[in-house]
Formats: sequence, structure tokens, C-alpha cells
Amino acid sequence: MRSVLRWGRSAYETDVDMAREESVARSLGLAWALRPRVDLMPTERANALVVTSKVSVTGDVLDVVKPSIVITTTSGYEHMDLDAHRARGIPALRCPLARRDAVVEHAIEALIRLLRRLPEQEAPAEEGHWARGDLPRLAPRGIARSTIGVVGLGVIGSKVASLLTAMGARVIGIDPYVDQPGIEQMSLREALPLLDALTVHASVPDTARGLIGAEELEALPRGAVVVNTARGDLLDPVAAAELVQDGRLRGLAVDVFPKEPWPHLQAYASPNILLTPHASGYTHDLGERVAADVKAALTAWVKREELPWRVA
Repeated sequence: MRSVLRWGRSAYETDVDMAREESVARSLGLAWALRPRVDLMPTERANALVVTSKVSVTGDVLDVVKPSIVITTTSGYEHMDLDAHRARGIPALRCPLARRDAVVEHAIEALIRLLRRLPEQEAPAEEGHWARGDLPRLAPRGIARSTIGVVGLGVIGSKVASLLTAMGARVIGIDPYVDQPGIEQMSLREALPLLDALTVHASVPDTARGLIGAEELEALPRGAVVVNTARGDLLDPVAAAELVQDGRLRGLAVDVFPKEPWPHLQAYASPNILLTPHASGYTHDLGERVAADVKAALTAWVKREELPWRVA
């Protein structure tokens, strides 16, 4: 009997989630085993290896487990050595749909809150002050008729771009690898001076680390909004937060950080700066949705169909 080894278990995954995943495997005629500790490399072989982002899938891991397929339960795959996969002919798959809609909602909500300057309207209300007279000074913007740059037009970014377009925004796609029909596209350098808001949805190949630093942020028009729900290494959150505090940027929303937990939460949190703990992809049913993505991948593998969301 072919086997599935689940190595690693995320904090949000419950016993019910693990039982659901085991049921999926067994329904496909596969044995299933769980190794929750990520610091202990398995010694057994398995035909399919399912991992979390806390597991580094190196060539050594592939040589010990000798899987025919590896599936990460995450959308990102920076923890997988794709060169090692290619060298051994072992497909690597990801699960981008499980978190997609939640991240899309989070990003668009952050754009709305910051463009409309809702936190600055809510703060006086908490002190009992009717601040309607502040509206001309705040000059809230709508999504409609705003120019919004979307960095990365993959699974998440493409949906963000489509929804923002439907809401009446001028959307500029910033992605050298993807050409999305109906979306105007430019380079980052070309787009930055035109934007009312920038939302980041790219992955992090080595060439993209530090993509948006102080120089890029200062190229944005005064009063622009920045949102990052993608990868912590893409945006310099300290430079962005300081530009908000200086009044150069209107607002900032950051869900992912170069180091997590981020040690500067208290120093930078304010009505104009929304900081969340890598939470944009989480909703109450995330474990169920991860199991659905894993099921789709395992089913295609067992039936020798085209593998979904393959990255190597």
C-alpha cells in the first residue's frame, strides 16, 4: 500500500483537521502517518510527503523519505529546495486556494479602511467626539477612481486586481512574469509615481527580496497607502511606518514581517498603521480548506492526472 507522511502540524490545525486529512488519504487507498515535530527528520520512507512551511524540504530530506511527490500545505514554497526536486524528478506542489479568498478580503478591507481614513474617524468617536467637521481635512478616497498598483498577479494578486477593477479602480499590474488580460501593466518604477495605493501579493525569489524599500516608498505620491499581505522580505516595514508617521504616506497595513514575531509592534501601531500577526490567510475553516487542497493534489497523483499548482 502506498503511504502519505504528514510532517509538521501548524498551530491552527486541530485533531479534527488531522483526522479529515487522514480520511482523505485512506479514501484514496493510501496509508497515512503524522509526524508533528518539525525538528526531527523522519527516518521512514513514504510515497507522498505533506509538509508545512516550518519544514525545510532539502535534498537530504528527499533522499531519506524518497517520496514520489511533495505537497506543501501553504501558498508559499520558499521552504522547498526546488532545484533538489528537479534534480531528482520529484514534483513539488503547493496549496494556494486554501488561503486565497481570506487574503484577498483582508487586503481589500485594508485598502478601504486606509483610503477612506476610517481609523482616524473611529478614534475620535471612542473619545465621544463627533468629528464630522474633520472630513474635509482627512479627504477620504474611495476605491472607485483611485489608481492602485498590484504587485504580483498570481493566484491572489490576480483576484485582487479583478475585484478592484470591478469596484471602479484603475488597476496597474506589476509582474514581469504574468500578463493578466484586461489589466494595465507597468514596471514597478513606472507605476510608483502614479499610485494612490500599492498592495503586495508577490512571492519572494531571491531577486525580489527588498523589492520595496525606502527609495521605492518615497517614489509614491504623498498620501499614498501601502498594504503587504504577501511576504515579509518584500517590504521594509520600518521605512514604511516612518513615512506614515512623518505624514508622507497616508497609511500602512502589514500582515507579514521580515522577522516574526515582529519586535516593533508597539512602537509603530497607530490609527494609520494596521499591524496584524500574519493572520490574513486565517479563517475558522482554514484546516478544512487545506484538507481540500491536499485531497485535490493526492487525487490527481493517484489517478495519474495533471498535478495542480505544481512549482517543480
